[in-house]
Amino acid sequence: MQSYRRNKFRTALQIFRGVENWPTGFDLRLRRHRPGLRMLNFRDGLNLVVRGGTRDWDVAHELIYAGGYGRALEYLRGLSGRPLVLDLGGNLGLFSLLAARANPNAEIFAYEPGPPNFRLFEINALANPSLGARIHLRKEAVGGHARETEWFFDDANPGGSSLYGTNGSKFPVHIAAFADVVAALPGPVALAKIDIEGAEFELLAGTPPEVWRKIGAVALELHDDPAGKMSRENFLQRLRDAGFTVEEESVVSFFLHR
Repeated sequence: MQSYRRNKFRTALQIFRGVENWPTGFDLRLRRHRPGLRMLNFRDGLNLVVRGGTRDWDVAHELIYAGGYGRALEYLRGLSGRPLVLDLGGNLGLFSLLAARANPNAEIFAYEPGPPNFRLFEINALANPSLGARIHLRKEAVGGHARETEWFFDDANPGGSSLYGTNGSKFPVHIAAFADVVAALPGPVALAKIDIEGAEFELLAGTPPEVWRKIGAVALELHDDPAGKMSRENFLQRLRDAGFTVEEESVVSFFLHR
């Protein structure tokens, strides 16, 4: 109970110190089941629209306050030139915004197939015009091979929506092959962020080894294989074999680099 109270106090302090319109942030936490869009105006200039009654706040807290993708963003800050970033599983657009802010010369190519998430990503790009100008958003999923399929929207946890759901609204989506996505870019990929709710296994299986040589680093959210064919350790070993060094950041988050 004491730890729980400390966490609540720390979150309240973070909101007060970090969010200019902090009453809106408090309302998100105190009335967490209340639906509707809210815009958070962070004191550092970032604007973020989130959905009340969902886990959007958890995503924001993880990336802004808990250091989610910290190694990847640190790596991106240190790159020269005009680094290309791939954001697979764009959700509400926060990672792409943080990547654009981390390196003012970076160009971000983001993929988000689900209409509810895609629309919110568009809103957040518009709410941050100086960052959104360098974000190129595609309404597609990315996997091992191109095809048409269905995508399931999780109303309570939009970031957990996936190609492998069984409940919730479903939408027809196009999947682009990862190899084709990389080949179509105007240069090598400095950083690929992959958070595609289990589809990373088919992406790995369908991608030739030479494609990975065009990628400098990977920020990876690793889930369980929906088909039950490959363990997480085998997945990571395949990427080690492709020349990456693997650093674990949390239970399911990894930073891979050369």
